[in-house]
Amino acid sequence: ITGWERPTDAISKNQDVEAKTWLSKLNDDYYPGDIGFDPLNLKPTDAAEFAEMQSKELNNGRLAMIASIGMIVQELVTGQKLL
Repeated sequence: ITGWERPTDAISKNQDVEAKTWLSKLNDDYYPGDIGFDPLNLKPTDAAEFAEMQSKELNNGRLAMIASIGMIVQELVTGQKLL
C-alpha cells in the first residue's frame, strides 16, 4: 500500500509515542489524496494546481453523493424504480 508504512517499521518508530499504532502511522512522504496512481499523467506538477484539483474532486464527489440520495429518496417516495 502506497501511503501506509510497513507495520514492523511503524511499531519500532512509535514505541515511545502514545496513541499511535502501526495502523495509524503514514509514511513521512505521504500526501493525502496522492497514492501514486496516475497512469495517464494527469496529475498537476505544481502544488497549487494539485490542491485546486483536489478541491474540485472533493466537490464533485459531494455533488454525486447528494444526487444519489435524491435518486434513492425519489424511488422511496414514488415506489417506482428509476430507469
